Amino acid sequence: MGLNLAKSPWVRSIGGVGAIAATLISLSYLSMAGDPAPAPELTLNNFSVSPWQQGTDFGWQAAVAAQTAQTPADWQRVSDLWGQAIATLESVPATDATDAQAQAKAEQYRGNRAIAGDRLAKASPSASVPTAASNLQTALAAAEPAFTFSPGPNARTVGRSADGLATVELGRDRATLVLPRSPQGKTLTMAQVVHANQFLTLATPETATQPWLIESLRNVQRNQPPAIPAEVPVILSAGADSLSITVVTEP
Repeated sequence: MGLNLAKSPWVRSIGGVGAIAATLISLSYLSMAGDPAPAPELTLNNFSVSPWQQGTDFGWQAAVAAQTAQTPADWQRVSDLWGQAIATLESVPATDATDAQAQAKAEQYRGNRAIAGDRLAKASPSASVPTAASNLQTALAAAEPAFTFSPGPNARTVGRSADGLATVELGRDRATLVLPRSPQGKTLTMAQVVHANQFLTLATPETATQPWLIESLRNVQRNQPPAIPAEVPVILSAGADSLSITVVTEP
């Protein structure tokens, strides 16, 4: 039975790319009727397609793939396609006439990618067993500012804050918040400190207040031992461009 794509909410969200598809199909028929010598493979870039058109084309592919996705691999591909669509739309220059439309569409696609990530989690063999990491993901997705999650490498889930100031990686037994430091002073913003406090409050509910947090972050930035209470299961570490806060979620 054919897919009724016209009525699908996934398809309605991708924007109009039918003209591009029709052009590509027409050209493929023309090449068959012409010189029998093999022609180079046609790609969207051969036609100088704009980032807006490329992004919505990736969205079309994601929406079509979602119609028949069932296995974890299927939903991983759907999520990856939404990710490609978002990245391409975000590359539209601010001076381009389609910039505002592209950013609005990218935000819509983020919601679609979140749905695909949820379907991927439910399709995974361990999806029926709630874990501390999945509970933390739910809490961060509902927080303000919220985190948007997508599947990451090595069976991890990666979330990014709406303000772009924090990233969280969720594994089976631990969760890590990564706070990028500015190239200038290598310091954190107060918004990032708020992210750190929010992360610890949600990841370690038994330590709802973090009076030691700011001083510990300062010490880590100075390459000094952090002043973390012994009973708190937290590891602070500093990299060249970021600070990380890791909480063990499963003993």
